[in-house]
Amino acid sequence: MKKMRGRVGNERGTYVVEFALILPLFFMLILGIIDFGRYFFAQHTLQFATREGTRLALVGRTLIDPGTGNALSREASIVWTIRDNADSALDLSRLSINIYPVQSNFSDPQGWEGQLNAGAPGDYMRVRSQYTFEFLTPMIGNFFSPSGTTGMRAEATYRNELFE
Repeated sequence: MKKMRGRVGNERGTYVVEFALILPLFFMLILGIIDFGRYFFAQHTLQFATREGTRLALVGRTLIDPGTGNALSREASIVWTIRDNADSALDLSRLSINIYPVQSNFSDPQGWEGQLNAGAPGDYMRVRSQYTFEFLTPMIGNFFSPSGTTGMRAEATYRNELFE
């Protein structure tokens, strides 16, 4: 009987040690799943928002500012649509939106960063949204960059319809 009590006591200690070794790995796995879920949700939201802004852009439609009731410009309407659709998942302070004409070979022109030009009817245009995503888990974020952030980008190229 005494031998059996000694074995049970030793096994208890073994379980505690095994649990202490496995628990951090288990938490890293769970946090990694959550972090990558957030990452893919943010990427999907950015793509969706950019696509919705592009749909508005190609038909030449403008929106009314909900705050003031004044008509927005085409560029402001596109930016507002993208930001409104991305607001649920993204920190808008880390979102940048560029709208610019593309060259005849569909490459980016020089100095396209910072442009908001929706173009004239018939022009080929590009909407590019860029976002800096920050990982919650430092170990996972460090795989991407020392700061724990990574950039994501969504873009769409379109031809303006012949609107008035």
